[in-house]
Amino acid sequence: MGLSDLIRLLEANPVYRARYVHVRETGPEPAQYGDLDTPLIPALAEYLDQHGIRLYAHQCEAINLVRNGKNVILTTATASGKTLAFNLPVLECLAAEPGARALYLYPTKALANDQILSLEQMAAYTGIDVNPAIYDGDTPQSKRSAIREHARVVLSNPHEVHHMLSWHAKWQPFFANLEFIVIDEAHRYRGVFGSHIAFVIRRILRLCRYYGSDPRFILSTATLANPCDFAHALTGHDFALVDSDGSPRGKHSFVLYNPFYNGISERSLHQETKDLLVSCVKENLQTLCFTGSRKMAELISVWARDDAKRISQHLADTISVYRAGYLPEERRAIERQLKDGSLKGVVSTNALELGIDVGSLDAVIISGYPGTMMSTRQQAGRAGRKGKESLALLVAQANPLDQYFMQHPDQFFSAPHEHAVIDTSNPYIVSGHLLCAAAELPLKEETDRGFFGNQISDLLTELGADDLLRKTARGWVYTGRGRASEAVRSMASREKPSG
Repeated sequence: MGLSDLIRLLEANPVYRARYVHVRETGPEPAQYGDLDTPLIPALAEYLDQHGIRLYAHQCEAINLVRNGKNVILTTATASGKTLAFNLPVLECLAAEPGARALYLYPTKALANDQILSLEQMAAYTGIDVNPAIYDGDTPQSKRSAIREHARVVLSNPHEVHHMLSWHAKWQPFFANLEFIVIDEAHRYRGVFGSHIAFVIRRILRLCRYYGSDPRFILSTATLANPCDFAHALTGHDFALVDSDGSPRGKHSFVLYNPFYNGISERSLHQETKDLLVSCVKENLQTLCFTGSRKMAELISVWARDDAKRISQHLADTISVYRAGYLPEERRAIERQLKDGSLKGVVSTNALELGIDVGSLDAVIISGYPGTMMSTRQQAGRAGRKGKESLALLVAQANPLDQYFMQHPDQFFSAPHEHAVIDTSNPYIVSGHLLCAAAELPLKEETDRGFFGNQISDLLTELGADDLLRKTARGWVYTGRGRASEAVRSMASREKPSG
């Protein structure tokens, strides 16, 4: 049974028919290819030829802009090839400039572990000296010194970098030669958390200035209402926008499914979600199911396996759960099984909403509106990778917002993307990062105003009155107790700090 047959089943089966309130179909769309202003260096061109890769229009546009010295933000769809769009110009730079370095920032360790594989593959094939390495809370102390000295591309996360900056003297060769800062899934850095990350980035740039470098930025993000304003707020720099997606798209059906179509439901949202998952898996459709919590991810997967056992044990064994909290080896194993097709159904929190490569999926089930159109479209976009026909189902909760969308599908499908908001004027946030910056290098009001804003003078005076800073001939220095980086508490993370 194909996806079209499954949709006909939803329309015809009495159990599903009343709940199946609307379907919106898009595509298919052919690929739009582009041309580079100048050809890639032979090693990279041969890599693309040998792997049968032809660059899409948006990839060429991004590479041309980076080559022309621009900071670039890409906002194309999931699985549109954004990784290749920033890897190619970075590797081209590393090949041309033997001392050049790059910093890749990811919101999760899992994504960094996934993305390093493509860098290692490209480096091995092309012979370009990249020596990529992950530097995060899991990196053994025995390997850290070698990474600082020899890795030309360092993959990390903002929380690790926040704590790492106080040890910047050990990173002098890296910061002195930093050419690129790549921030993947940048839309995750919004709100209060994003405001903290904005100052971590400014502290990186402050150290780069001290060591004599001026790196450019490449940002990859979900579609936003304000991409250039967001990128400027996050980094303090102006950006060129690439938002015309040239990647191919198969036919995509988006179904609104309402268990509460008559105002009540005899079964819970989660039981309804489980039924849909089992139906998809039973028809050999590789399906990813998103839930709102770890607990529900576990429960839905257990219920689905129990139901599948009534059909066959083999079918039950093709259903699994994926969430934060698992050991890295366990998550990698699930990702590999999704790629090779041995897993047919995976229930996940939003941990798989990010661009981790799990291959080509047939269907996505979203159990309850995730709260933003940004997340909804990111999750739905995980299906149909590589141009295949795909299906997304949004299973509504009983709350007013979900029910409004069920009753007004045109409002759902035409809803605009959200603005990603960052506030770099919040004095509480700025104060914490002033303490960190003063512990890294003495602060000088005039030269550091561009990083911390016009309120820097008042804040330095207040922090000095609290005996957290002291003014010296070299500038304001940190005099508080303990590590200054620990003062920034709102950068809550599950990852432990390390030096």
